[in-house]
Amino acid sequence: MKFDEMVSKSKSTKKSFNTKILFLAIIGIVGIIIVIFVFKTIFSGKEKVTIVSLEKNSRLVQSLYTTVHDFKSNSPYWMYDGESSSIIADMTEGNKMVLAYLNLKGVDFLAADDCTALPSENAFGKLVCSDKTIIKREDVERSYQEVFGDRFQMSTDVNIKVNLNNDTYVYNEDIDSYVLYSKGTNDDLFSKNVTYNYDIYKAEREGDTVRIYESLEVEDKNGSILESHKYLYTFKMSDDNLYSFYSIESVK
Repeated sequence: MKFDEMVSKSKSTKKSFNTKILFLAIIGIVGIIIVIFVFKTIFSGKEKVTIVSLEKNSRLVQSLYTTVHDFKSNSPYWMYDGESSSIIADMTEGNKMVLAYLNLKGVDFLAADDCTALPSENAFGKLVCSDKTIIKREDVERSYQEVFGDRFQMSTDVNIKVNLNNDTYVYNEDIDSYVLYSKGTNDDLFSKNVTYNYDIYKAEREGDTVRIYESLEVEDKNGSILESHKYLYTFKMSDDNLYSFYSIESVK
């Protein structure tokens, strides 16, 4: 073989080798890029969610906290009695209706146009004709969904207990509203000899969840501590981007 043919063949072989190296390098780089992209995609959704401390007197915390119990009652937690689950969605409908009632606005209570047109008495007592005789069904439903979220639908088959043994708002289909009836007793099942002292000692937000921690001390009339408890209230953001009451549980 002539010398110039040998040189030409050598150059051709070298060029082919360099092309293969370049091709493999490109494949390697592309592969690395793909691997990095895949890892970013996988782990970007698993980034640790930061827990943010919330000021207990902030508007967000206070607006959520005021939905959870009866601040005007001698026993502010009575609507949770008998519940076996801490998940609010599992509560009995009657207790849910109590929370919906407690979160009504003052303007939601109305006088009847004509009390004589309403049943004067039923199993829940006698008709109460006052400036708070009527609550429109739509207003109760609005309050219900503000507390529990728009995933839940209330039932008009369940009446609203204002207290355990005396006053009840009974649904009247003819006027599509709840009407107040009372047994007219002065019995108070809740002791007035104790005081409930409750306070928020911590509040935090993690992703779409807000947690409010409450301390409770029950005092007798002499100031002695009879009971002490701690509760955690959890609220989760609903599809409408508003927080809904999710659960209540005892914590240490």
